[in-house]
Amino acid sequence: MTALPPPIDHATRYRQHLQACGYAPKPASAWDARATQPGWKRRHDDYSDAFLARLDLDGVDSVLDVGCGPGLLSLPIAARVRQVHALDYSRGMLDGLRAAIARAGVGNIQPWQLSWEDDWSAVPRCDVAIASRSLMVPDLAQALAKLDAHARRRACITFATGPRTGAGELAALLRRTWAPMPDHRYPVNLLLDMGRLPRVDYLPVPAPAADKDVADLLQQAEAMFGELTATERQSLCDWHAASPDNRLGPAPTCRWAFIWWETAG
Repeated sequence: MTALPPPIDHATRYRQHLQACGYAPKPASAWDARATQPGWKRRHDDYSDAFLARLDLDGVDSVLDVGCGPGLLSLPIAARVRQVHALDYSRGMLDGLRAAIARAGVGNIQPWQLSWEDDWSAVPRCDVAIASRSLMVPDLAQALAKLDAHARRRACITFATGPRTGAGELAALLRRTWAPMPDHRYPVNLLLDMGRLPRVDYLPVPAPAADKDVADLLQQAEAMFGELTATERQSLCDWHAASPDNRLGPAPTCRWAFIWWETAG
């Protein structure tokens, strides 16, 4: 009889995948800078509506929102529950959240400036914990366990199912080596390793950002591949003009998996 293969170490494979992609975590200062951009001050979009439509808050008293940003989910959730605890490691994003709280006159959102790696012992456990588009972290297994431990009833996350629209075409155009970031199969498998039973749904793919200008696209390309040559920059400008549907856009134009599970309570 053939022996069973050894169990797959999904946590190690995830870290290896990040390394192969050249992943480097963004410092809080990068998000502080982005928080000053007008589109981030209050951008409620189709993604937010799709997330909220799938978030079961029936009988829920409190919610923990990790990676809350300027409150795109925290504010509408606060209208439906008694208390929201909103975590982010970016002071700029939390300043945006506080400004939104003041404008809306909301009194049941508590901001916390904390990262995934920080000590959360002062943060109360909540009925539901969510992490929306905020789980591309160095140690995914640890982050999922932390989220799970802070949720009395269930936890909900979103994770990309693949690269943004146009990323592969852009790599081929520039003839650059490029590896896609880890996709939603990693959190699903890690949750199964934890003994959880993740349920998966898929959010609609947002429309590409048709108003993205070529300067922004050049900036994104350099963030992905490093400094571009003059020839590469011209090729990218030509591609931008001829292929509007392939513009990467300021918003993530990819399909997101909505993953939720019941916790141990």
